[in-house]
Amino acid sequence: MPLKVVGVGAGYFSHYHYDAWQRIGCVDLVAVCDRDLTRADAVAKRYGVPLVFEQFSAMLNETDPDIIDIITPPESHEALLTIALATNAAVICQKPLAPTLADARRMVAMAEAKDRHFFVHENFRFQPWYVEIKALLDRHVIGTPYSVSFRLRPGDGRGPNAYLSRQPYFQRMERFLVHETGVHFIDTYRYLFGEVKRVYADLHRLNPHICGEDAGIILFEFEKAGRGVLDANRLSDHEAVNTRLTMGDMLIEGAEGVLRLDGNGRLFSRARGEVEREHEYSWSDEGFAGDSVYACQSHLVECVEVGKASPISAREYLRNLEIEEAIYESSRTGIRISV
Repeated sequence: MPLKVVGVGAGYFSHYHYDAWQRIGCVDLVAVCDRDLTRADAVAKRYGVPLVFEQFSAMLNETDPDIIDIITPPESHEALLTIALATNAAVICQKPLAPTLADARRMVAMAEAKDRHFFVHENFRFQPWYVEIKALLDRHVIGTPYSVSFRLRPGDGRGPNAYLSRQPYFQRMERFLVHETGVHFIDTYRYLFGEVKRVYADLHRLNPHICGEDAGIILFEFEKAGRGVLDANRLSDHEAVNTRLTMGDMLIEGAEGVLRLDGNGRLFSRARGEVEREHEYSWSDEGFAGDSVYACQSHLVECVEVGKASPISAREYLRNLEIEEAIYESSRTGIRISV
């Protein structure tokens, strides 16, 4: 019997969710909800969803879902979660999980009090290049990692119309670069290199037409070994056919070699003292960023079906938000912050 899935939200990124749900064989996407009924109806027609609702509670009452996918801006998440927890369904919530760390902690406590599955839709760790890098690191192909650096350069944040065509609420976010985008790399760095123990950050705003920061440099100190740098700037671009595929370039240096990710999802490796060679691996150029939304949602379905723990459960995800908070505090105070 397929799991019944419903979604709330019909904005830009919801299309990746609905496309993935329709391709996961063990689920049945039965309804979509949005305050803009015209937009919800358009999404439903595009993805073959049979039911459309304007009211979230009405959708839940009529469909009795197994999984509720919340795909709306962060300010709406807590109210929607409160309604969702009146059902027995598992809940998946887009990131940012909540406007503040305190809000996120309260949401996690609410879900745990009801003993519900509660996950964050964090898809970056499921992007195929990071899955492959993780496998290579686990095989110690470059020895002990010394450092990782990522140059975030999507090139989509210039001028007065920045972000308006896809996610206009980006312009109004008082915390933007780290809260909306950098949190992906907090989670990815933890996935690849282990726990973070200290951070230092220098954040600033380049585009005067938005409210929050859109550039900065963040230094991560990992518990086990090595350092990480996130050099981020949403105005500049990088060399890629699609600058939103990887959103930048990564370099990992270790005791026995180097790994490099380019903007087209290609991986390169170089053993110490040798020349660089492309590392061949397979991935699907479908959906979002190597079909990472499909991989993320497939993982979460498996967790619901067999009761498996997930590294992107909302409880586990709080650690990313604690690190995010430390980054903002470091930028504010100009000092290195322990997490």
